[in-house]
Amino acid sequence: LRSLVPKQWDSDHEVAWSWLWENVERLIKANMGKPTQHERALAKLLGGLDESAQALVRREIYAKFFAESPAGMDYFKQSTTRLHFIADKVVALTLDMYREPVRMASDLSALGLRHVGYGIPAELFSPYVSACVQVIEALTDDEVAECAFRWSLDLISRILMRVISEGSTIVMRAINANSRKQLRRAVGCAPRGKRADWLLSVTVGTQSISPLMWAVETGNLDAGAAIITDLMTIRADRDRYYYGMDALFSRHPDIIQRLCLDA
Repeated sequence: LRSLVPKQWDSDHEVAWSWLWENVERLIKANMGKPTQHERALAKLLGGLDESAQALVRREIYAKFFAESPAGMDYFKQSTTRLHFIADKVVALTLDMYREPVRMASDLSALGLRHVGYGIPAELFSPYVSACVQVIEALTDDEVAECAFRWSLDLISRILMRVISEGSTIVMRAINANSRKQLRRAVGCAPRGKRADWLLSVTVGTQSISPLMWAVETGNLDAGAAIITDLMTIRADRDRYYYGMDALFSRHPDIIQRLCLDA
């Protein structure tokens, strides 16, 4: 790094850069060899839960979560069966994170983008993680298994929060509000040549979501209509014309069929 910015580099940069990598080294050394131990302990813990224990986990997670964060009830409006499925999935993901970390990183990016579309606040992840950890800790005395579950779930929540933070663009927020006025104001901030990109793709990591198709699939048709109107508007400056039709059909070749079926 020093060789890339030799004129700006000074002693403060040197100290900061050294401090960063010393801490990275310390954290890596502290965790070397632990994932394998954690995976075995967590697999043993989760595999030993009978049906009654699993049912207790499902119930207690939401009881503790709603007690700690009542605002979560505004977002977890699904049936009890669906909520129990989500709890089971969350517990299973903690073990998958040890077994298939690369696939999990990609899957969590896709899951996080869906949460962007649902408008889920990132602030709810911390109390949900705390509730899950408290429930699991009450079921075992194995400190290694507890640590394994806590570390994995904390990592999962951090990935999701990062994706939500990066994916919560002003366009996606306007779509969640289903507001034409708010969407026009949001896309008005985009450079003329980038308007179509803002309206057709939100990318985080290797995953992407289309704001237009999300608006259609979630029934936010006012926002969807505003997006199509904006894409079909011809704009120009001194050098060229801008028209979003090619970008629209390049991103969604089946847009006419999708609109007929979903809108």
